Amino acid sequence: MLKDICPFCYYRINRRRLWFTCRGIQKPGFRQCRRAINNKRLEATGQEEHMYPVFRSRLHWLPWPLPIPRRATCPACRGRTGRHVCPHCNTPLPSKFRDSFSPVIAMAGARYTGKTVYLTVLADQIRGAIRKRFEADVSVCGDAGNRWLENSVENIMGGRRLPAITEQPDGRSEPLLFEWRRRNDRASRYRSSYLSFLDTAGEMLGTSRGVNELKFLAKVHAFIVLLDPFAITDLPTRIGLKEAARPHAEAVKVVQQVTEVLREEHGVKGMIDLPVAVVFAKVDALRNLPELSRKVFEPESQGNVYDAEQGRKIHESVREMLIDLGADDIDAAFQAHYTNFQYFAVSALGEPPDYANNKLADGAVVHPIRVSEPLIWLLAKFGMIPTRNGHA
Repeated sequence: MLKDICPFCYYRINRRRLWFTCRGIQKPGFRQCRRAINNKRLEATGQEEHMYPVFRSRLHWLPWPLPIPRRATCPACRGRTGRHVCPHCNTPLPSKFRDSFSPVIAMAGARYTGKTVYLTVLADQIRGAIRKRFEADVSVCGDAGNRWLENSVENIMGGRRLPAITEQPDGRSEPLLFEWRRRNDRASRYRSSYLSFLDTAGEMLGTSRGVNELKFLAKVHAFIVLLDPFAITDLPTRIGLKEAARPHAEAVKVVQQVTEVLREEHGVKGMIDLPVAVVFAKVDALRNLPELSRKVFEPESQGNVYDAEQGRKIHESVREMLIDLGADDIDAAFQAHYTNFQYFAVSALGEPPDYANNKLADGAVVHPIRVSEPLIWLLAKFGMIPTRNGHA
């Protein structure tokens, strides 16, 4: 059964045991509660936003089953509230979160892989092309998420600048959260789910430090593992890659470290069945590589269903490229440890940027290549969109 996970701190939670936050509207005769930095939220997500006090419902201690508490009374100001928060990180939860499954998707990748650029372009497509394609209503949750996305889109697409390296002391920040609302084909009713994406600090992967700081990633429902094809042995020299664009970690080492975390945290002895989208970024630089199938550069499907057959063709094309390039150790690592993975080849920008000056190339505009496909595959996996030609 799919477990409920807080989309902000990634701890497992029981939606029948959610806490509440005061709304700042006191009962007559009582003193209004004051806003302050919530230390649990600051520690878990790095968010310094001032908020009203949090508290448990009076019914919190009663045995299950119980109806989900919708409202509660603040013990300090006696005001009524219906705003739920996560018991672990105290972050306010969206109003419809308690009513449906919401997948938490973590992005992992080594430094300089381009995770922030990929997430920015993907998020922009979620609000645009993906929303229209699947006839969904999409919105970004929270002021922090909206500010981050608007700033990132403006910097990359408007200012033509590449973002600075993601720096977090323990690899964490508050995730980017979307409300995904789509009509249920069977019941003809709208169903809300929440897509949570986390851009992790890449220095945690591919280095001798390992991934101890990223063990919380094992709690998620799915992974997007972003790999740098420039990290494939001998490929940078072969395509004439400039020194400024050369990676600092081997792709196979990133795979091995993520696998180690999942095995340790889940206690898995056999195969790992967590859905993993294995995404090779910067594919635009490989356009003239004979080992890479032309299928990667063909137009994506535009129907309002996921085309599983086309997905399998891209998967096999990328797998053949890895083998032809002598990077079969990457494929061997996934074949040996995972039962539920698929390869993707994408480019967030559409053509190589000016790495030396950390900006888009002169005259270039953003033309993404297959950026949406890993997410669409995962949405099909979770039954959030229909699938054609077999299972996702």
